[in-house]
Amino acid sequence: MKRDLINFSKKISFGLSKPNSKFIMDILFGISSSGSTLISEISRHLKENIKLGYTIERLCDHLFSFDDENIIMNNYYNECKNYFGHNPIVLFDDSDISKIYGKKFEDLDDVIDGSSKGKIITPGYHVCEAQAHHLLIGHND
Repeated sequence: MKRDLINFSKKISFGLSKPNSKFIMDILFGISSSGSTLISEISRHLKENIKLGYTIERLCDHLFSFDDENIIMNNYYNECKNYFGHNPIVLFDDSDISKIYGKKFEDLDDVIDGSSKGKIITPGYHVCEAQAHHLLIGHND
C-alpha cells in the first residue's frame, strides 16, 4: 500500500519542487495512516524524530504558503482520465449531517437541515460525496 501511495504521490506532484512534493507525500501518508484530516493526527502518524509541535508547525506553515494547487489538480485530472476517459459522468451528493443537540463536537458548523420542513439551521457537518462513472457508448459488454 505504501508503494502505491508513493507512486500516486509522484504522479500528482509531477512538476512541483522537492519540498512541495515531500509535503504532498507527508500529507497523503498521514491521512491514509491516521484516517483523519486533522493536522495533529497526520503529524502523529508521520512519526518524525522531533517534537510533535514542530511537525505540526512545519505542516501548517507549508499548507499556509502552498500555492501549487493548479499543478496538482491538473496532474490529478490527467491521472483520472486514464481510468475514466475524457467524458466521465460525475455525480455529487452535497448533503449535511445535523446534530441538533450537539454543542461541543469538534469542527461543528451551522448547516441547513435538508430533512426539516422549514429548512432550519442547526449545528452539524457539511458532507460532499462524489462518484465517477465511465460512459461506454457503442460497446456490447
